[in-house]
Amino acid sequence: MEANTEEILKKLKNAGLKFTGKRQDTVEWFVRNQDRFVSAKEVYEHVKSIYPNVSYDTIYRTIATLLEHNIIEHMEFSDNAAKYRLVCHDAHHHHMVCIGCGSTFPIDDCPMDQMLSKVNHFRVIAHRFEIYGYCDACLHN
Repeated sequence: MEANTEEILKKLKNAGLKFTGKRQDTVEWFVRNQDRFVSAKEVYEHVKSIYPNVSYDTIYRTIATLLEHNIIEHMEFSDNAAKYRLVCHDAHHHHMVCIGCGSTFPIDDCPMDQMLSKVNHFRVIAHRFEIYGYCDACLHN
């Protein structure tokens, strides 16, 4: 699902949220980096390069708003760092994630059905399945 800044800002406006330059630049950052997970620090550094007085709290509030409105998703990486990316599919899916650069590759198949056939007396209410490794670019650097 390719997203663009205008569609996202329209969705936020329809939800009653204000447009600010910082919010727009944050959304644009996620759109430009929509094939990888990025840290709040990366977003902050980008927005700070445009708005030198922006606070880290402003970026966290914007990220929280984008999460709340299902614009971005988050994932905890092995270094306990939360990273974020645009929601890439409306349908259920999983990812292969490069731990070098944060690039993601969607996986449409879900292993859950196969796993549940082997376990009785357990009701799953949610799950996540990601495969971590290195993309070709990171392997060759």
